[in-house]
Amino acid sequence: MEIRYVIIFLFFGTAFLDMLYVFKDVPKSRFFSKPLLMPLLLLFYLLSSKQPINFIIFALIFSFFGDLFLLWEKRKFFFILGLLSFLFAHIFYILTFLYTSNYFKEVPFYLYLFIIPYIIYGLYIFKFLGESIEKIKIPILIYIITIIFMSFSTIPRYYYVGFNEFIFPFIGSILFIISDSLLAIKVFKNKIPENSISIMLTYIFAQFFIILGFII
Repeated sequence: MEIRYVIIFLFFGTAFLDMLYVFKDVPKSRFFSKPLLMPLLLLFYLLSSKQPINFIIFALIFSFFGDLFLLWEKRKFFFILGLLSFLFAHIFYILTFLYTSNYFKEVPFYLYLFIIPYIIYGLYIFKFLGESIEKIKIPILIYIITIIFMSFSTIPRYYYVGFNEFIFPFIGSILFIISDSLLAIKVFKNKIPENSISIMLTYIFAQFFIILGFII
């Protein structure tokens, strides 16, 4: 068996344990599981890719720091650090998608219409969070714009890469938006139970699908 398959088995095994700790509400145990996720996924990517893209490596490194800081998500300082870490992760993913789609050159004009649903959703979630983000509205708005563009920037790849190379990062980017939306609703609106695994489930598959699109 190739070592990379062992690594991805460990990744999903660790992810299962982390979600189990969330469900059982034992947050201290997550200090041993959650920080392992991105290093394992990064190792899987490096072992699976003939020509690793540096932007992806940096995206996973910043995701690791985001995971680490968000272990203290209820503390504003660490939440902001987590937000910044994932902001940089999304920027590096944007650079990855642009790098592999010829920077939007020679794509049909109608493609830009796909940004409209993203804008509508971004405005909706920003308005929904409302007064609960009053003190950090600007950072949250910047983050929403960035993650929306991250997902939108996967779309031009349809014209430059194979279907599987396009569809997996696209699905992953949508799952990332869902995961971050759920996290924001949990932190700012308190409408998601502490033991809900929905945030981690969507996040884990978001990262995995994005990486999968660059190794198949």
